[in-house]
Amino acid sequence: MVKIFTLLNVAGLFLFNLLFVGDISIVQDMPAKMDPGTEVRVTVTINKDKISGFAKLQLDLPPGLTATSIETKGASFTFADGKAKFIWMALPTQPSFKVSYTLSADANAAGPMQVTGRLSYIEDNERKTVDMVPSNITVGTGSAVASTPSSVNEQAAGSGGGTTTEDTQAEEALTSQGAIAAALEQSVIPDVAATDISSILPQTGPGDVNASRTITPVNATEMLVAVTIKKGLLRGFGKLQETVPEGFTVVAKESDDAIFSTKGRMAKFVWLNLPSKEEMKVTYRLIAPTTASGELAVNGEFGYLLNDLTQRAVIGTTNFSVGGTVADNTPVKKPETNTSTAATTTQQATTTPVPTVTKSTRTEPSTDAVASKPSKAKVTSTPAPESGITFKVQITAAHREVGKPYFVQRHRYDGDFSIERNDGWIKYVTGMFDRYRAARDQRQAYLDANYNFPGPFVTAYNNGERITVQEALMIAKQSAAQ
Repeated sequence: MVKIFTLLNVAGLFLFNLLFVGDISIVQDMPAKMDPGTEVRVTVTINKDKISGFAKLQLDLPPGLTATSIETKGASFTFADGKAKFIWMALPTQPSFKVSYTLSADANAAGPMQVTGRLSYIEDNERKTVDMVPSNITVGTGSAVASTPSSVNEQAAGSGGGTTTEDTQAEEALTSQGAIAAALEQSVIPDVAATDISSILPQTGPGDVNASRTITPVNATEMLVAVTIKKGLLRGFGKLQETVPEGFTVVAKESDDAIFSTKGRMAKFVWLNLPSKEEMKVTYRLIAPTTASGELAVNGEFGYLLNDLTQRAVIGTTNFSVGGTVADNTPVKKPETNTSTAATTTQQATTTPVPTVTKSTRTEPSTDAVASKPSKAKVTSTPAPESGITFKVQITAAHREVGKPYFVQRHRYDGDFSIERNDGWIKYVTGMFDRYRAARDQRQAYLDANYNFPGPFVTAYNNGERITVQEALMIAKQSAAQ
């Protein structure tokens, strides 16, 4: 009988190992109790198997508990709004490793509490997530129960910010890299400084990586910019940075699976894991403000990692003209194919100044209790005429108009935004995208960045008039999953 029992134990152990070898798991070692106003050390063991590259460990702490890092294993660490984040641009090479942090309890914290967490990573160019077994800890002897933080999507949907069930379901169904777009701010490839130099020559980067740009006039209001990147077999993190003239608006058209963002004069296309194809192409619309005239330039470069070192391929300068400089003898027409100039990195283009238009909207906004006086800084980005189906992200709305200093203080957000007015409401929106997916990724980036927005959500427009996202997807023949 003993032999049979031993044999069954051995067989069970063999089966257990067979089933769980290669599994990715997260185990948190946390004390069962702690006193108010004290701190304890917590260790998290990550069994990552063979995954590598970008990853994020997020721990959700209930009110009354805070975290500070001790050992990060090369990750960047942040804690805000009850979320502790360890972000790796490249995971440690060993299959299993440990990180640790100090868990502190407020002096008035009491009762049983729970800490949850998850590891997000990229595998086969897709985002995947592994949940951590929740850890329970009792603070003091009190009986108050702290609420467990909900997920990011649950917080956004329940904040009164205007997120529809359809929008939330569409976003939850996607597994794009935009869900962990916090890597934009944690990039190991620093942004290049904006420059007005109009004679930067292209330069091939290490690994024979190079890029080129063409600018083609579309109509009297905009130009189409196309950037082709020849990267060969390069994989991993990559970032295209484009510096446009002051006051110009950039709208992403084709991103080639990159995460698109704009801030000031900088437009960025970021890949957490570059596509496997050897050549990539992104396009964007460049829209001029009313004050633009004369000869202007776009500069940029493609940054990437090669053998864990930051490298750059300089795209150089592409010059173009707007206003009266060459408009008298070169009328603006629809673009015509010009094979002789499309292959070069510099192409002349002409256009005329663009009048600015502020469109009103017709849907109820998310609310933001604004108690400060109106600011003179009314708009931080110049709106441009809109045509066709476009998408934006509404970050908040109020009955009073405020400027950028208020957003920095109230929301910890110093990026660009524009204003829409409707029935006494002032709606603050950001970006302008041709694809729903790009706008949805931008919304998720705001959530991951922990700005104090009441619940950003995607909005849609048809020739500048606000419509529902569902109507826009039908008109544009797009799918929420694309």
